[in-house]
Amino acid sequence: MINIDTEIYREFRCKADKCKHSCCKGWEIDIDEDTLDYYKSLDTELGNEILQNIHEGEDTFFKLTDGERCPFLKDSGLCKIIEELGDDGLCDICRLHPRFYESINDFNLAGVGLSCEKASELMFDKSSLDFINCDTEEKISFLELLELLDISILHENLNLSEVLPNYLEKTKIENVLDLFYSTEPIDDSWINEVLLVKRYFKDNQDKFSIENLDIQKYEVIYQYILFRQLELIETYGLQKIIDYSVYSIIFIMLYEKAFHDDIEAVRRWSEQIEYNEDNVVYLIEEG
Repeated sequence: MINIDTEIYREFRCKADKCKHSCCKGWEIDIDEDTLDYYKSLDTELGNEILQNIHEGEDTFFKLTDGERCPFLKDSGLCKIIEELGDDGLCDICRLHPRFYESINDFNLAGVGLSCEKASELMFDKSSLDFINCDTEEKISFLELLELLDISILHENLNLSEVLPNYLEKTKIENVLDLFYSTEPIDDSWINEVLLVKRYFKDNQDKFSIENLDIQKYEVIYQYILFRQLELIETYGLQKIIDYSVYSIIFIMLYEKAFHDDIEAVRRWSEQIEYNEDNVVYLIEEG
């Protein structure tokens, strides 16, 4: 197997207490068996505290506090377990998040999910989507990666500026927004946010045209969304994955305009869609 990292996988560093959206809140934090055994071996005050805050059963996880916070998330935004045990003291999901790994043909691919504020920031700083062959440390482009994976995509389908104009009819955009509204909501705020995006488009649809959009800003993110779902091409076909990627960009663009925050637009899309396989499949199948 050949290991290939996205460039931002290599560059990613957690913002810790500088992040406005802690990944230690609002998520069930599962604990793998090896880490559970390690916690049970700790004959310390922290070890006892950890065990008191674990639910063991068919699924083993940290008991979240009021406000759905990890019990070891300090008011400073830092992790008590990291402070006392280092990164090696973390369970797999905490140590690896927001990194992800996929296997296609003879290649292992590593990336970073965009639900992380820092990951979204890194993507906006990129002028191209590049990868690194871990064996040779050679940098390769997205197109070169596709060739290695034996995935054939027309060059124009890799460029948002080429594909987006075909999706900007009013009825198509309304259908896209209806699809996002129908996804399984991650929290109570999601439905209201989509309604605000729908309202924005209704009031400003004449402004949402190819001439008024900063397409270049989202070229790399479009390619990254496409990259994340390459393994589903075999199941659903290339056109469905392109549709899904463009729908996502349309929603992100409208979210940004409605809420005036590009980083949050990408991050919020990701935690609602990218991190929910059912929502990904729903958008692909119904779109």
